[in-house]
Amino acid sequence: MTAEQDYSQSVRILTLISTGHALSNFYVLCLPALLPFFRNEFQVSFTYLGVILTTRAITTGALQIPVGFLVDRFGGKIVLIVGLFMLSISFSLLAAIPDFIWSIPLMVFFGAGLASMRPSNYTIINASIHPSWVGRAFGINMFTAHAARAVAPPLIVSIAVVWDWRVAVLAAGALGFLVTVGLTTQWRIVRDDSVQPKKSHDLSFFQEIRSLASGSLLMFFIFFIFNALTTHGVHSFTVAALAELRDAPLTAASGVLTAYLVTGALGVLAGGFIVDRWPRHGQIAIATLVGSGALFILVGALPMPMVLIIVVMSIAGTLQGVLRPARDMLMRAVIPRESFGKAIGIVATGAAVGGAAAPVIFGWILDAGNPSWLFYVLAANLVILIVTVLVPKKRIELP
Repeated sequence: MTAEQDYSQSVRILTLISTGHALSNFYVLCLPALLPFFRNEFQVSFTYLGVILTTRAITTGALQIPVGFLVDRFGGKIVLIVGLFMLSISFSLLAAIPDFIWSIPLMVFFGAGLASMRPSNYTIINASIHPSWVGRAFGINMFTAHAARAVAPPLIVSIAVVWDWRVAVLAAGALGFLVTVGLTTQWRIVRDDSVQPKKSHDLSFFQEIRSLASGSLLMFFIFFIFNALTTHGVHSFTVAALAELRDAPLTAASGVLTAYLVTGALGVLAGGFIVDRWPRHGQIAIATLVGSGALFILVGALPMPMVLIIVVMSIAGTLQGVLRPARDMLMRAVIPRESFGKAIGIVATGAAVGGAAAPVIFGWILDAGNPSWLFYVLAANLVILIVTVLVPKKRIELP
């Protein structure tokens, strides 16, 4: 295969994987947008509505490692396709529930489908994309997820307002089926590690987990915990913190978050190209962490007009976006190819832990009446991330 053919096939593979990733993220952001409609329909409290999201999050977090095992055993292609069908089916069935309680088992099914995304995506990209382009592949794949998250709430709400929330759910579910069937028909060009010859002395599931849980992967596990704390802290509590700290209108504070999210998506895209051209990925990661941490402290410590806060948080969002492809390349350097799915499942579990802890930690900070400390804690999280990057790592070798 010539370099031009290899590049063309890599683009096709990346398009397939990114489309599936975008679909999963589209569904994830559709759920919160539908909660007000569920509340009106079923007359339940916001606490009960939160059970939907909590059930989905707990299921996804608990199944990351088992799904990673399935990816390494059977390949990322089949696991991803099954996961996308599960997402489409469970989301579509929400339109038929007669009572709120039926949403809970559907969210378990939905969470199980969502758990397939990260291990299978990473494994397929690692196996299918040329090494010189893999950083861009990680960046583009994540950028499509950000874009899908941005369009999901306004699209699903618009359909629900014009017609009905059940119609909106069915429309989104139909979209999922069309995308998944379309991906399945093109799946033959995708390579994954299920075709790799298996050693006769393959380790058992628990033996391999113990072998993978080395100091190197433990650092990435910790990295994902505190990275998720930072991400969820910014996304969930920045608006409330700025409204209280700077006495800003909610519309202006929401504009800060919007700017952060948009520039973060652009940073992810740019970061993919940067890590392919600059091989010192640790230096890139540290530079982005130091820069964004300093900017978080500035927002918390210095009185400044909202326009300047938007600029500062936009730069911080860009740096946080660039960080993600650098992080992925650092992981790729130490994880054995034959166990990539399982290793990603382990670190993704760390992200689930951080995501679950963030509402409690940052909610307590705001309840204590110290909104500036939200930004200081965000910066402290990034200091911990810097430490995990600086700790020397070696490639994990399975016995």
